[in-house]
Amino acid sequence: MYKPLPKQLTIKKSPIEGLGLYATQDIKKNSFIGVTHIRDEQFENKYIRTPVGGFYNHSNEPNVIRMVSDVLPRLKFGDTVDPKKNIREEKEKKETLDDIFYHLQEKSDAKYMFLITIKDIKAGDELTANYNLYTYPKTGIGLQTF
Repeated sequence: MYKPLPKQLTIKKSPIEGLGLYATQDIKKNSFIGVTHIRDEQFENKYIRTPVGGFYNHSNEPNVIRMVSDVLPRLKFGDTVDPKKNIREEKEKKETLDDIFYHLQEKSDAKYMFLITIKDIKAGDELTANYNLYTYPKTGIGLQTF
């Protein structure tokens, strides 16, 4: 049965703005959360948002970051991805770079965006990223910092 959100997440009213994405259980640092956007040239800002991507809010003190890839990540919720890992070494080892993950500012035209936690998140906490809504790297506005 299709579920738009993993059981570890829920959507509820946010004190930041509108609705927000919340943890229903503790989530460890460096955990894969899910795909937030899929590139499609026909849509506004050239991306379709998934339910995960439609409800996280901006914060100057984020607990998640957006990363990107040209191949759909074969990760499940909670799988470990270290966003600080030097992937240059990994890139040099591979013949193809298709399944390499990038920081959003490194690859502005990636096919998929997804969330990774950068802090431990407690059940009941809102998931937040440092970004500006509806802006992406090609505009030069709204680049997240990490």
